[in-house]
Amino acid sequence: MWKQWDRSWLALFFLAPSLLLVVAVTFYPIIYAIRVSLHETFYLNTTKFVGFQHYVRFLLDVVGQRNLWNSFVYTVGSLAVAIPFGLALALLLNMPIRFRTLFRTLIIVPWIVSEVVTALLWSWLLNPQFGPINYFIREWFGAPFDFLGNIGSAMATLILINVWQSFPYGMVLLLAALQSIPNEMHEAAKVDGASAWQRFWRITLPLIHNTLLITIIMLSLHYFNMVTLVFILTGGGPVGVTEVLSLRVFREAFSFYHMGFASAVAVYIFIFNIVFSLLYIKILRTEAYD
Repeated sequence: MWKQWDRSWLALFFLAPSLLLVVAVTFYPIIYAIRVSLHETFYLNTTKFVGFQHYVRFLLDVVGQRNLWNSFVYTVGSLAVAIPFGLALALLLNMPIRFRTLFRTLIIVPWIVSEVVTALLWSWLLNPQFGPINYFIREWFGAPFDFLGNIGSAMATLILINVWQSFPYGMVLLLAALQSIPNEMHEAAKVDGASAWQRFWRITLPLIHNTLLITIIMLSLHYFNMVTLVFILTGGGPVGVTEVLSLRVFREAFSFYHMGFASAVAVYIFIFNIVFSLLYIKILRTEAYD
């Protein structure tokens, strides 16, 4: 018994540095943000206690409601394009085509490139004055088009750029799931007269269902917390049509120094992340028991 007790303490001793690091960089900032969100602030200093005033203010604020709506549009719109596109490419690259390895390597490049580089690249490509895309538009139609500066096209353009940068992540996960499906199942279905669509709907999709859900959840968390791409490409403009929640937190905290209000909005984002993380854990457990 004493040996077992000594081993437990020894394990705890070796785990202590990691646990302290997790507490320092994860739990402490969360607790501190919740504390700050309940107070008025003067720059980085907390002043009087105001309770849930910042939380209520954000929910009743028209700009806050628009930020929330923009975040959901950005997240759902990106998922609606990235998931089908990634799945289609995964199905294609799972086939015995020539130069398959080369295509896999080239397609994953946008995910490797940082968001800063992606934003700068597309800012140059879409620039109304000297961007190559607008050069051809000017040659063909006579006048350039400001994709990121137009109210009607800014969010759609931002979503497409985000999809270009992030779809390889979902594609790789789905491709790995497709490669785990035995070929014999498809061969047997083909012998029974099943069409390509029936084989996909009855065999492929059910077998990659859990991976597909995990991909959706992981990308949802990534999109909902994204700041860099939106900040560099549009800065929330024009007239706030692309200002998402994460960018609102950044502006309130580091542009206007409203730390209390920014912390309250950050807590809302944290709650959203918890919900999706719980869904992720539930799906993993379901997959383990299947």
